[in-house]
Amino acid sequence: MNSSLVTIITLAVFILIFCALSLLAGRKNKASADDYVVAGRRMNTPLLLMSMGATYFSTWTLLGSFGVYYREGIWFAGFTTWAIIQGSVFIWLFGTRLWYIGKKFGFITPGQMVEHYYASPTLRLLFSCVGIVALVPVMLIQVTGSATALASLTDNAIPYTVGVIVSSVVVGFIVLWSGFRGTAWADAFMGVFFATILVFTAIFVVGKAGGLSFLNNVADHKPQLLTNKGNPMAMLELWLGLSFGAWALPHMWQKFYSASSAEVLGKVAMFAPFWNSWMMACVPLAIGLSANIPGLIPGAADNSDAILPLIFSEYAPILGSFVVAGILAAAISTINSQLLSSSSLVAEDIWRRFFNKNMGDRSLRLVNRIVVLVITTIVLVLALAPSGAGYLIPIASLGFSLGLQLVPTALGMLYIPVITPKGALAGLASGVVILAATAATGFDYFFGPGINGIIVNILFTTVVSLVTMPAPRNSENDYHKIFASAFGQNNIEEGKNSVYS
Repeated sequence: MNSSLVTIITLAVFILIFCALSLLAGRKNKASADDYVVAGRRMNTPLLLMSMGATYFSTWTLLGSFGVYYREGIWFAGFTTWAIIQGSVFIWLFGTRLWYIGKKFGFITPGQMVEHYYASPTLRLLFSCVGIVALVPVMLIQVTGSATALASLTDNAIPYTVGVIVSSVVVGFIVLWSGFRGTAWADAFMGVFFATILVFTAIFVVGKAGGLSFLNNVADHKPQLLTNKGNPMAMLELWLGLSFGAWALPHMWQKFYSASSAEVLGKVAMFAPFWNSWMMACVPLAIGLSANIPGLIPGAADNSDAILPLIFSEYAPILGSFVVAGILAAAISTINSQLLSSSSLVAEDIWRRFFNKNMGDRSLRLVNRIVVLVITTIVLVLALAPSGAGYLIPIASLGFSLGLQLVPTALGMLYIPVITPKGALAGLASGVVILAATAATGFDYFFGPGINGIIVNILFTTVVSLVTMPAPRNSENDYHKIFASAFGQNNIEEGKNSVYS
């Protein structure tokens, strides 16, 4: 049996597992938008942790990250700082408050919360549209990236077109049938699968590179790779986008909504940095650096972005099919929650809010599914049209920077009461315009597009908020009083007393 046939069989088995998990999860769904979009707010710690982590395991994790460490060296490990900030501090500081308000008022999208607090339908529409623009192109890149990788790793036994269709159809099926619950189950399975591949591969490669002395061996050949160097401004852009920007993106916001309790989010905040840092940074770093030892991974110098498949090609060709399956799993785990989130934003924040306010939950769920089909079709068509995919690549690379532009509006609801509706609207609009203009013209002197955008965003938000009126406040939308009551010092002291009594 040749390796291509083994790969195709392995992929078929994994696709069947994905579909089976989706079917099992779908049987537990109720006919409500709340259950379909945020799993009825009953997500436990293991599932939510795996779902959040797997969302960040993209095809870049299994391909490009190894090449970055191979070429750039250890300094790029600074990128892991975002995992500690976003995966721990921000989940607790922001996620618990989003969860509390979401549960209290039954929100399933970020836009609902934005309009409820700011009393601005226009701000809700802009906030949701920016969120969709940030997510849809990223989904496209995952589809095209995984399809290209499958074609190259199987010597075109799985052509690019087939890879695009398989990725799109499987993701569409998981989301269409089972909603958030199905994506979480699939994420848990896929996360364990490719994490296992990475860990055992790292143990094997580091062992071949000298074990615990592998860094010394790397230093003997390329000591410059162990030097703290790099582009501080580029790293700052990455940190801000991946930390501040990531938590504000709609699919992460809805993951916060889905938690069964604040305690679940607290536990996720504790464990997420270990999951993200070790899997997404430390393991690729060890393998990528080790690949610089001459003769360890033949072909790495010619194609550093294919180090992982090159390892299996050299040492265990028959197991290479699992790498191919892992790449598909990584793409699916990134796309599925983004597809669900994008469809819910279109259905709830655009269609229901502006075209059919009296639509019930059953009808909304139907619209959600129709939008899933539409977005899946759009991604599929664009992925099969090289010119379309190429046009969207620059936008996709700015996804987290677009998420960063949502932060001032979100912080106004959570921590900064002086931000007004017009201030938030002016800041968000100006930030997006500056980001787009900077990216389109290439004018990124000193700062990149994301930082340029957020500087202008904060400036406009502050100035306009100082000269405009805040939204009318009552017991329903005065979130800051609600937070003070729910998380205030008196409650904390009462909690301590109850613990020690």
